This record gives sequence, structure tokens and C-alpha cells, in this order.
Amino acid sequence: MLEQAEYADVAWTEVLLVGCESVGKSGLFRQLIGEKKALASNVKGSTISALQAPCHLNGNIQLTDLPGLQFEMDSHNTQLTLDHLQEGKTILLVVKSTELKEELEQLQTELNLKGRKIAIVATHRDKYSPSPAEQNRVQELLQVPVVWINTRKMDDSVQEEVMRAIKQAQVWGATASIMRFLPASSPNVHQLLPIFRLPIAGPLLACFFLFAMFALPVIGAYLLVSWLEPIVDQYVLDPLITTLDQAPYFLANMLIGDYGLITLGSYSFLWAFPVVLLIGVMTSLTEEIGIQEHITTTLDPWLRKIGLTGRDLLPVITGFGCNVVAVFQSRGCSSCTRISCVSLIAFGSACSYQIGATLSIFNAAQVPFLFVPYILLLFLVGAIHTRVWNRQSADQFTRIAPLPYIQKIDWKAFFWKLSGVIKQFLLQAMPIFLVICLVASVLDTIGILSIFSWLAMPLLALFSLPAEAAPGLIFSFIRKDGLLVLNEGQGSLLMDMSISQIFILVYLASTLSACLVTLFTIGKELGWKTSLSIGGKQMLTSMVSAALLAVGLYFLT
Repeated sequence: MLEQAEYADVAWTEVLLVGCESVGKSGLFRQLIGEKKALASNVKGSTISALQAPCHLNGNIQLTDLPGLQFEMDSHNTQLTLDHLQEGKTILLVVKSTELKEELEQLQTELNLKGRKIAIVATHRDKYSPSPAEQNRVQELLQVPVVWINTRKMDDSVQEEVMRAIKQAQVWGATASIMRFLPASSPNVHQLLPIFRLPIAGPLLACFFLFAMFALPVIGAYLLVSWLEPIVDQYVLDPLITTLDQAPYFLANMLIGDYGLITLGSYSFLWAFPVVLLIGVMTSLTEEIGIQEHITTTLDPWLRKIGLTGRDLLPVITGFGCNVVAVFQSRGCSSCTRISCVSLIAFGSACSYQIGATLSIFNAAQVPFLFVPYILLLFLVGAIHTRVWNRQSADQFTRIAPLPYIQKIDWKAFFWKLSGVIKQFLLQAMPIFLVICLVASVLDTIGILSIFSWLAMPLLALFSLPAEAAPGLIFSFIRKDGLLVLNEGQGSLLMDMSISQIFILVYLASTLSACLVTLFTIGKELGWKTSLSIGGKQMLTSMVSAALLAVGLYFLT
């Protein structure tokens, strides 16, 4: 897919930005086009499609940022980049200055560079800056312009230097024998953090860090909303409900009924938004620092037991923010493990909207402590589900791509990413949930909601759940924050249920199916047959695991 960021009525000189993962192509692209919307985070595979825009210093030069190459596996991203390497276009090779020789040798071997117009940008100059003599030697050997830069700090003079290199691009003629004379890379670059190298404690610490990434935002959101909710009820909701209670029945039911836009919609905003915001803060920080890759690499041996690699865990982590974005990010996985990765995302990655909804439900039922076993069970069963339905081995895949640096936070990148999370919630997620509230109110008013309850009754009866819980089960198929309709009547339904019933109901509504938007995205990415297969297997796993859970809770209570 080629997303054009800007158009102009001039003839372009197209320049392709090509390089391995995590070399800083997206940061360079953003600086050269002067557009915040091209900003990419410090995480492997941050570019999941080809982005195109003109350079802001020279509108006649069209830059195309391509996904990072992963020569160790047959990923969708790598194939997309290879498909764009057309004849006649200038190529700007982007490599790390710390590993210039190794990356150029790999690009020379894997790509057909002979006869192509090439310029080179060596990034991470802040990590390693070669002497002027070494820089001259590299350019004399390669006979193409080479520029050393730090993509996080590019003033106009540095950008002009890159533009001169592009204009002076030369036909590539370097051979493998010439490449051997390039200066060797600095030793011990991109090593795993020492605390994660410990044989047993390392993976356990990685699990702790991973858990903390989501536990801390959830705890913070819970404490914030627990303090804020009584204030909002007293000074905002109660006066509104009192005023609107005198309105005509249909209008009052739409606004302040059991599924009202105001009564139920406030639950969504109060509980979902803080979770979305704080999880966005945590994931943005860890991406910018670069620690996510170190965590996933540490857990790589364990993940191979269920048919995944450490690389596949990154989209799963992204799924706790948004499942749809995570499915797109899985393009960086091998074609052999991508379905397994997406399957785990659909089942075990509770998106931030789902987390906010379940936290609200458990709080309304006065059992907020249930959230911890709920989220642990979700991921545990998700891992088992992935292993049972996807039996291929991941042992043949190796991680030869280097780890990102642990570095300071780029606050501009951090705030841009966070603002995107906020906009997505306010402009997409919240309106959709309000539509769900509106539809539920209309269906309830005209009596159709009772028909849905009748259709869901056999499944609910199987787990000894009340028929009134059917709307929560049904609307969770549309979006996971549709779970919030279980808060109807200001939590009266939940108060009439036992703790085990509440836990099973929330688990079923969370796992019986991925939301329709996620299933639609999987269908577009992997095919509708695969989407239906993933959905059917997930439904079966959900019902079987819920039945085992119900039996276990019966004997425990």
C-alpha cells in the first residue's frame, strides 16, 4: 500500500529510502519532509506501509520511506520494499554508522544495486562518529556520496548536506572484494541489557517489566477514576438526570435510560479514557527508550514454545493499545508465524478500551480485585490457544537483526504519538461507543433487545448467567467496550450476580470473538477464510475454557 502524504503539480525525482530495520529511516524521512504526520516511534517495524511526500527543502524531490528490510525472514514488509525497488529511481541507502560495513555488505548481497544511482546516509552519529580520515576512506572505496548524521538533531545545514548527497548520487560499482576493506564496526554494539542476560532471573525480570507496563497504568487509572467518579456523579450526572427525567419517555430513555447516552456514555469516558491515556504514555515511553525490544528478545526462547518468536511479541504488546494497529504491525512477522501472532492478538491482547470497560464493570460490581486474575487468565489461555491451534515450530527463525539502543526520550516524538492516541479515542472510539448506546436504547425501547436476549439464552443458560446479560455479550462482538452496557441500571444487574458469574460473563464477552473491526482487518490482511478460521477457533477455545473455569469456580466456592 502506498500512502501519499502530499501531492504537487511538478515532475518528481523519486528517491527511495532503503535500509534494514531500526536504522532511522522514518526519523530521517520526517526531518526531510518537515511533516509531523510522518513521525515514527523507536520500535522495529514502525513503518508498515510505504509513505511518500516531497522534500520541504526541494519540492522537486519526492521521498518514499519504505519498511525496514528483514533478510532473515519472509515478512510482508520486506516484500513490499523489494517490490518498490524499481529501475531508474535514486536509492538513498540508510545504514547505522556503528555497523556500516556489515549492513552495506548485506544490502550488496541481497539487493541488486549494480548500475543503480546510490547515495548513503549513516545514522546514529551520536553513537559513533568516524574520524575525517575514515570518512574519506569510506567514500573513496564506495565512490558514492556518504553523509554521517544523527536523525534526532538535524538542522537545515545537515539537511542540505543530505540533499547534496542525493543530487550527487553515483552509479553503484562497489564489489564484494572492495567492501571487505571498509572499516569494521565497533564491537559490543546493541547488546542485551545485563539484567536480562541472567539465565533464569532475566526472563522473569522481563515478564515483570512487561506486566508493569500495563499494571501501573491500570492501577493509576483505577485510583484516579475512583476519586473522580463520585464528584462527577454529584455535580454533573445527578443534576442532568433530575432535569432530563421530565423529558418525553423516548428522549429520556435515549439520554438517561439504562443504556442512555449520558448515563452509560459517562462510564465509557470516565473509565476508558484514563486507561487509554496512561497505557499510551507507558507504551510511548518504553518505545522511545528502546527497552521493548530487549524485553521481547529475552522472552524469545519461551515464546518459541508456543510457535512464536520474540519479534512476534511486539505486535501483541501493541494490541494492548489497539488490536487493529497490532494486526498491521504483524506485517513485520514471518509469514510462518504471522497467523499465530494475530491469533494471540485477537484472543489475549486486551485493548485499552476493553481494559477500561472491564475495570468499570468490576468496579461497579464492587469487585475491582478481579481485574488481576482476569488479565492473567486472558493471556495464559491466549498462549495455550495459540499453541494448540498453531503447531508450527519457530526454531528455524533466528534473530540476526540488532537490538535498538537504550536512549533518551525524544519528547517531540513522544507527545506526537500520545496526541494520536488521544485523537483516536475522542474522534473514533468514543463516537462508536455512543452509537452502541444509542442503538441499545432504541432496541430496548421497541422491544427488539429482548429478542437478542432470547437468542443468546442457550449460551447464557449453559453458564448459569442471567438473560439480562445478553446485550453485553452481543455488543462486545461489535466493539469490546460494548461490554459497558452491562453497567445498565447503574450496575443493578451486576449487583444481583455472584462474583463467579460476573467473572465468567466478562471473560466470555471478552474472548468469545474478536471485535468486528479486528476481524475485518484480519480479513483484509490475511484473507476472509483465515479471519473466519481465527474467529471460529477463538469461539471454541473461549467456550471450552469458560466451561473449565466455571467448573473450577464451582468447586472453589
